[in-house]
Amino acid sequence: MDIFSSTIRILPKDNKTHIRVSFEVPQGLKCVTVRTAYSPKYEYDEEKCIRLIDEGLSAQDVAKPLSYEDKRRCVPLSNHIAWSLEDCEKVLGTEHRHRPDQTHVVSEVYSSNGFIKTKPLGGKWSLIASVNSIATDYIDVIVEVKGYDEYPEIAPKQSYGNDVATNDSADGKLSWQRVEMHCHTVASDGDMQPEELVQNAIRRGYKAICLTDHNTISNVEETKKYGEKYGLVVLGGIEWTTFWGHMTVIGGNSDVNWLDITPKNINACIVRARERGDIVTLAHPKRLGSPLCAGCHNNLPITNWDYLTSYEVWSHYNPNVSATDLLAKREWISLLDKGYKLCALYGYDWHSPDEGGPSFAYTYLGIDGKLSQESVMKAVEDGRTYITMGYAVELSLSDGVRSFGIGDSVETGRYTLTIKCQRQKDYPFESVLQKVAVCSGVQEELQFDCSDGETITHKIEIRNQGYLRFEGRGIVQGIQSDVFITSPIYIKEN
Repeated sequence: MDIFSSTIRILPKDNKTHIRVSFEVPQGLKCVTVRTAYSPKYEYDEEKCIRLIDEGLSAQDVAKPLSYEDKRRCVPLSNHIAWSLEDCEKVLGTEHRHRPDQTHVVSEVYSSNGFIKTKPLGGKWSLIASVNSIATDYIDVIVEVKGYDEYPEIAPKQSYGNDVATNDSADGKLSWQRVEMHCHTVASDGDMQPEELVQNAIRRGYKAICLTDHNTISNVEETKKYGEKYGLVVLGGIEWTTFWGHMTVIGGNSDVNWLDITPKNINACIVRARERGDIVTLAHPKRLGSPLCAGCHNNLPITNWDYLTSYEVWSHYNPNVSATDLLAKREWISLLDKGYKLCALYGYDWHSPDEGGPSFAYTYLGIDGKLSQESVMKAVEDGRTYITMGYAVELSLSDGVRSFGIGDSVETGRYTLTIKCQRQKDYPFESVLQKVAVCSGVQEELQFDCSDGETITHKIEIRNQGYLRFEGRGIVQGIQSDVFITSPIYIKEN
């Protein structure tokens, strides 16, 4: 049954806007399909492309200037449009692959990537075109909506193995667990099915993962189901993917509609998510993304950092030497210096089964008691985190009576620092720890030699309010760099 057809023209003035097309869906259908096809996809004019790249870069604090040849390699530029659907009651999801010709399917037995499985309700529906970037002088879009009284065919599911996660956390004990806080599936722009993500996470030694598909939660429940089957803790979340920056929002409690987020209300949206019980992380804040810099780089005017829980100090490949991550680390430290309590996270931004090649890091969380969604979120809220290129870190401050760790608050005074760093046998890249540095915003840095497996004790005096954080330094993949970074121990006056 043909329900609706239309054409729309998108112009450069529509860049970074949401364009809504509404139509009526009859009652009683078992399946609705929405085809979206647009052209042109690419701008080939080199002079125009380089001008657009320069305009995009001018709005960013670029870590490393692009040469003329770098810009030429970005030609042609592509138009990026993401599609969302709403029925008369709810948001059905978002497609985030930017392909020019797609058919989106909604039914209660099968829905296409990015959309929840649900019975098609009769009434007013909306298709929303989110124009992430437009490089050409115009985009012509065809929209075709059809309804069916039969369910769509479902392809047989592939098996991805039956590896089972080991869980060494226990009630009443603090343990450090390997967790990946930023993952994608085929529901957005990832290549992994939910079971495939879970199996690959277990093989990499993760004890928990957070699913953060772009602007959709359509695969959360299925991924959780496989997590329960194989013993992996899976947290539901979403990556708010806006025109001005990205944030991961984890916990599944927030009712904020990402389509409503703007630079004017971003602080209120963060507060709303936190009040509902989610944790909020600023994702890859200095990454440029596409040559038009459409969204990956953070340009959101965040004014109340107290409501963010965490900051992706490292992200994606080669995080310890990435120019954009060095900028991110610098901003994170400046926020700590201003008194904000933001723990450090690494976001692998995991999209593919085995991306191979460039090095990656791990996030470790200090889990208090049994590993669960609640204990993972509490570890982040309490700042018990460190990020590492292959070393497990044990660290404490003792005043002779009590012992304190990452994320705790201590008073000024004299302490004994104990630290042990152990090379992880399953880390697949060269990583050699040489020194540990004790860093503070108000005291001179202290640095001492440290080797694999060695336990070091050192007397330190804390004289000022602020924080202490710890960095391991050495060689990774032949390059001198950070090996690990801890979140702070915070210092209060007596």
